[in-house]
Amino acid sequence: MTCEEIMRYRDENNHFAAFLGIRTLEMRPGYAMGEIKLQECHKNAVGSVHGGCIFALADTIGGAAAASRGTRITTISGDFHYLSAAMEGSKKLIGTAKEIKYGKKIRVYDVEITDDAGRVIAKGIFSYYNLGTPWVEEG
Repeated sequence: MTCEEIMRYRDENNHFAAFLGIRTLEMRPGYAMGEIKLQECHKNAVGSVHGGCIFALADTIGGAAAASRGTRITTISGDFHYLSAAMEGSKKLIGTAKEIKYGKKIRVYDVEITDDAGRVIAKGIFSYYNLGTPWVEEG
């Protein structure tokens, strides 16, 4: 499958990401970029975007970068740091993931979340395990 086909397949079949409104916009080998358009349902009790929502965006986009290599993957760890609150005025969050290590079994990605004004909201290092099976089984 091409990166475009993998991206489309993941967006159509990742029901949790779709529920949150996460969309992958760009994917190439070892890289992915996507966004979430913010709504009231993404906010916590103090009015900022819920940390779990931000983490889910980071994991989804990191996973897309890992998946860009053609096989199914699963998250094995995420070391994540919240640097700024995504408060009122932010209309969307953008996630970018860049490959740090492409191994036979383990893939590692630097993931950054920014708001639509370019402020860094969070950064993390995510690791994924290569399940070794293609995205769509042939036949």
